[in-house]
Amino acid sequence: MVAKVSASERSWVANKSTFVSVLVNILLTILQIIFGLITSSYSLIADALHSLSDLVSDVVVLVANRFAKQKPNAKHPFGHFRFETIAVLIIAVLLFVVGAQIIMTSVERMQSGVVLEINAGLAFFIALVAIVAKELLYRYMAHEAKRVESAMLMANALHARSDSISSLVVAIGLAAHFFGIMHADLVASLIVGSMIAIMGLRMGWSALMDLADRSVDKETLDKISNAIRETPGVVDFHDLKTRKAGDFILVELHLDLPGTMTIAEGHDISDRIEARIKNEVPLVMSVLTHFDPIHFPAPAAPAMAKETGMY
Repeated sequence: MVAKVSASERSWVANKSTFVSVLVNILLTILQIIFGLITSSYSLIADALHSLSDLVSDVVVLVANRFAKQKPNAKHPFGHFRFETIAVLIIAVLLFVVGAQIIMTSVERMQSGVVLEINAGLAFFIALVAIVAKELLYRYMAHEAKRVESAMLMANALHARSDSISSLVVAIGLAAHFFGIMHADLVASLIVGSMIAIMGLRMGWSALMDLADRSVDKETLDKISNAIRETPGVVDFHDLKTRKAGDFILVELHLDLPGTMTIAEGHDISDRIEARIKNEVPLVMSVLTHFDPIHFPAPAAPAMAKETGMY
């Protein structure tokens, strides 16, 4: 079970990890662009554009994090957590645009038939440096994202992982070019662009579904259901609904309670259910319950009880 993380800690982790990402991506972008131009490797330049898009996504995360941590108000009574989902959507659109641009430029260069002389050995070494840096950045950011259960940070971490994979493709293409396979550098840039665009589409679709009030995954829903079912005093429940608010979860349900139970007793059960759910799923922000009275049939008469062998 993941320990509950406060909003202030989530915000601090988001800022810290994002500033680390900014520093790494600035250095990589400068390094790849300079050596991409020196070596005439378009795949290295394409990878630099990917790193540059990471810088923009880092800025988006920082801005979204600032808005998301604002307290609820009259206009946003449920808080501002969906700014995180909006940030994921912006990052996704950015990825798709960058990927599509790389694809179009690669195809145009391949159709032109011009083969540039590339210093594949030097470019290959720079690609290896990028692979190591981006993979280490991904592992760091993914660890922090899982620790505080942040979809926004995980989206940014996956962006860094896509950079690592794209740099690997670039390295393979440069190695192939070094051994005399023409257009291998452009083929590598085409693959990199396709990978970036596909990741953008997947992330964007997921963010749109969250904005459209998609329910939580089955595993989380089962945890919530079990927490309700195991609470003493509950006869049954129905109409269980969940939806996302950024990384947080809103829960609504109807409780079947004995009709003879007082309002105070029902309220106590509702409070226990909320506590159990939040203990099992720390990201649950609120639990809204509605009481449905259940009337049990009257006990059997003594004569009927004798016939059934109870007496």
